[in-house]
Amino acid sequence: MTRISFYYDPSCPWCWITSRWLTEVQTARALEIDWLPFSLALKNGELDGEDVTGHLRTHTIAHKVLRLVEAVHREEGIDRGELFTQFGKSYFIDPKLDDDNFVRAVLERMDLSTRYVDELENTDHDQALRRHLDNAVEIAGDDVGVPLIIFEAEDERPVAYFGPVIARMPTPERGLELWDSIACIATGADFYELKRNRTSRSKVKTTKRLFPELS
Repeated sequence: MTRISFYYDPSCPWCWITSRWLTEVQTARALEIDWLPFSLALKNGELDGEDVTGHLRTHTIAHKVLRLVEAVHREEGIDRGELFTQFGKSYFIDPKLDDDNFVRAVLERMDLSTRYVDELENTDHDQALRRHLDNAVEIAGDDVGVPLIIFEAEDERPVAYFGPVIARMPTPERGLELWDSIACIATGADFYELKRNRTSRSKVKTTKRLFPELS
């Protein structure tokens, strides 16, 4: 069994595509994923209203969604990964969702109380979100974002990598080849980094095949 931690911010389309690739890999590989929050708003110091990235609005909304996720995870015992899936498919895939009622609609679809809407403004959750962020940065370093995966290296040290950043959902066969290759090099004690310039927009709709109920 391979165990990884996957850190996500629900506003990031690149992170969404990578996460869906991993959920499909799970159906064919012995892979256990601990889904954890990584608030880009916290990371970039945007909660005070300063737009340092050009994505202030989406990062702020995503941070509030992460507050709600923490509340539902604690009180209902629902895995953070399942909550990410439900919010992500509604945000990135379902064109029928009314943006003004986005969070309420997701809660209703999951048969959860709409009282959780109040958790969007509950800053009591920020301490836990900061703790998750600090844990990730301690391993990965400060110069990272999402998607972020933490592996266990051959020498049993935790090693973290930003990525893989993929523009579209791979086929199942290609997805397994990608996973096997990445798992091999990522857990090697001497591997450090692969990187190139990003020349394509994220194609989140390519993950729609995982959600036939939205077709």
